[in-house]
Order: sequence, then structure tokens, then C-alpha cells
Amino acid sequence: MIIVNIVMTIVMVVLIGVVLKLPEYITKTWLEQTKNRNAHSIQIESYFKKVSVSKQEDILNKWTDFLTDMEATTQKYTSSADENMAELRSLLHDTIVYGSDRTVKLLAIYMRNVFNTPKGKDNDASDQIVYYAFIISSLKEDFTGYHIDPLTLLKLEISDYEKYEKIYTKRKKKIQRQLNE
Repeated sequence: MIIVNIVMTIVMVVLIGVVLKLPEYITKTWLEQTKNRNAHSIQIESYFKKVSVSKQEDILNKWTDFLTDMEATTQKYTSSADENMAELRSLLHDTIVYGSDRTVKLLAIYMRNVFNTPKGKDNDASDQIVYYAFIISSLKEDFTGYHIDPLTLLKLEISDYEKYEKIYTKRKKKIQRQLNE
């Protein structure tokens, strides 16, 4: 009977020790997993910052040209010359490679809009310009960490913005809905 009591006491001491150490073990495990995830994210971010600063600047500049010099840039990228089509494919490729998930989704929404426009019918210019502003805004956030409202970019470039503000706001809401799908 004394042996049973001693064994039961030892078992109870061990169980109490395990129960007392369990929260510490769970905390250490969670902390280690969090550190590993953060280290991986930092490693990815560091790689893209180191390798691609000039490339990112180039991509952002090319997309910004769509907004600041829309007519010439649109002409350049939409003409059927092989050289221009290759440059457009290169811009799309680089945007996919260096852009965030959000930017790539915006690009996909924009391209789907372009492809779904019936042949012979031009896309609505207000639609296009808001897509450009969204892509530029997203790229700027990707590359610099600063968020700029796409409509603020339009206010910079469109002298009669107030006249069409309701249309731009409507387009913005449409794009935001598509982003959240």
C-alpha cells in the first residue's frame, strides 16, 4: 500500500510538472513558428528590394506614362507593330513578376476588361484611366509602401476632374468590387 502511494505521488508530481510546463512549451512553439514565418517574409522582401529596385522603378514609370502621357503611350503599346507588342508583353510580364498579389489581380481585371470589349468598339476612356490609376497606385504601394488613392492620381492629371468625378467614383467602386471577388 505504501508503494502504491509513493507511485501515485510520483505520477501526480510528474503530471503537475507537465501541466505547468505545457503553456510555456506552447508559447515557445508558437513564437518559433511566428519567427520562421516573419524571417521568410523578410527574406522574400529583401530579395525583391535588392534585385529589382531599378526594374521596379522602370515598371512604375512605364505605367505612370499611361496616365501622364496617355495618348502617346496608348498609341505606342496598342499599335500592331511586333516591337510594340513585344514591349507590351514585357511590361505585363514584369508587372506580374514584381507586383504584389493585389497588383496582379488588378492587371488581370484590367486585361479581362480589354479582352471582353467587342472588336471594333473602343473601351470607355474613363474606364481605362481609372484602371491605370489603380495599377499605378498599387505598384507605388508595392515598391514604396506608400498608398495613394487612385482618384488622387486622376486629380493630378485631369484638368476637368470635378466635371467627371461621379463617373470616376463609380468606376472606382466597380473596380474595388471586382478586387474583392
